[in-house]
Amino acid sequence: SPAKLIEDHANARRLAEGLAELRGVAIEVEKVRTNIVIFDITGTGLTTAEFSAHLKAQGVLANGISLREMRMVTHYDVSPEAIERALAVMREIVNR
Repeated sequence: SPAKLIEDHANARRLAEGLAELRGVAIEVEKVRTNIVIFDITGTGLTTAEFSAHLKAQGVLANGISLREMRMVTHYDVSPEAIERALAVMREIVNR
């Protein structure tokens, strides 16, 4: 539904803003206009495969789309609380 889509986009925006605060993560927040969030993890010193594996171990799903870039999608079953949890997990990973 359109209402759910607006919520997905708000979640994606929050995710993008949270990612922008993480050490070693680069993202152009203003380019996030849909429920797809793409970000660069080069500065973390981790590969996208390593980052994905660390996330998956904590129940957070993200795909590496290149050696540097990760992709996350917010959709109807992702709550604002899930976004905050994902950001907390990623904060822990980049600060190791």
